Amino acid sequence: MSIKDELISFVHNIDTVSAGYKSWGAVVVHRVAIREGQFLYTVPGDRALSSLTEADIASLGNSEEDKLLEAIFAKRKNINCVFITRQEYASTLKEEVPPILDDQAQLLGVSVRIADVSDGRNAIAKVLKALSSRYAAVCNDGRCVCIGGTVEDAYIAAQLLEKASKTYIEARWLGGAKSINRLEAWGMQLYYQFKYAKEAKKNR
Repeated sequence: MSIKDELISFVHNIDTVSAGYKSWGAVVVHRVAIREGQFLYTVPGDRALSSLTEADIASLGNSEEDKLLEAIFAKRKNINCVFITRQEYASTLKEEVPPILDDQAQLLGVSVRIADVSDGRNAIAKVLKALSSRYAAVCNDGRCVCIGGTVEDAYIAAQLLEKASKTYIEARWLGGAKSINRLEAWGMQLYYQFKYAKEAKKNR
């Protein structure tokens, strides 16, 4: 199955897929970009994903956001899908979220960083830095960037970002969440990437 076919199949079932995540917080997908071989494509932000057809998938343009998407694909060769989202909890983050959940550490990375893009200067470089060794980052303009090797992986990253953000924000009212040791979190991510994820890919 091509990445285009994977995207269309996934978004046609997005309501069913997202139903199990509703208690974690609202995740609204604004843009999706995919890599198909050497070509990069995107879905317009005003297009309802549930009714997407291949005719709605267009080549990346020249907007600042398109340039960001292109830069992510150029930097991360193993990434084939990027979601730009706005999220109930994650979009409100003002500070880096340490590793507080096992699945967060495994799938998103050692922490969730915030990219300060408010002044517009070097915004792409700042987002790339926030995504370094990570699979999700939050921009301080409310956008979230979630990436993955597949469409499903990128979407799961968005949902885990919301889960981790909600947990972190709510835990602050109780005195703060206890962080996993960063070295242990790094080891958990490596184990997932090189053991579990490869086994899962084989069994697809």
